Amino acid sequence: MKYSEYHSKSKFTSNAAFYIVIACCLVAIGGAAWFAAANISKRDTSSKKESSSSSSYNSSVFEIGSMPEISNPVTTEEAGKTVSDEPYSSGEETESTQSTDTSVVFSMPVQGEIIKGYSEKVLQYSATLGDMRIHTGLDIACEDGTSVSAAGDGKVTSVDESSTLGTVLTIEHNGGITTKYASLKGVKLKAGDSVSAGDIIGTVTTVPGECADQSHLHFEAYKNGHAADPLVALGLE
Repeated sequence: MKYSEYHSKSKFTSNAAFYIVIACCLVAIGGAAWFAAANISKRDTSSKKESSSSSSYNSSVFEIGSMPEISNPVTTEEAGKTVSDEPYSSGEETESTQSTDTSVVFSMPVQGEIIKGYSEKVLQYSATLGDMRIHTGLDIACEDGTSVSAAGDGKVTSVDESSTLGTVLTIEHNGGITTKYASLKGVKLKAGDSVSAGDIIGTVTTVPGECADQSHLHFEAYKNGHAADPLVALGLE
């Protein structure tokens, strides 16, 4: 073989090998680029799915959290009312409306001079017992047999016998007032009977525990269960 032919053939072989190497490199580069692009696309798709899922979850949470269940739905009729439409009332007004007039007009059970007044703390002399003691009532001078009238409207709660006050009739009035009359005779009333102011409830007789004093009616008054000056409690001053 001639030198020129050999040289030409060797040169062709060398060029072919070079191009093959270049082609392989291009194929490798292309494959790497495709692989990278595929991974990026895959990551983008995954990211979009996650974002969409997160958005959907947040939206669901928002809708659930922002729409609480109404246990007592307001009706159309109720919704049309305003505060001014509702009548105002209070416990005080209701109590005031329901309360009744408990005032009672009182008068003295007999007419006469007060010979011994009420005394809760200051001791007074008892001519009958010969000592000093409190006096929880009024002694109103009057003749034996004088008619005694109820001091006010009320109900008889008891007719009792006392060793010191004789026959004692008790009347309960409105407003927490109670009156007692001693010593009486000719009493025809009994517990539970109603009386009006001025009704005759008996007549005056001698008071056993005050027999040394002149003839009189012993008259007592109580306010909410406590002894009180009849003139003050009954407004007779």
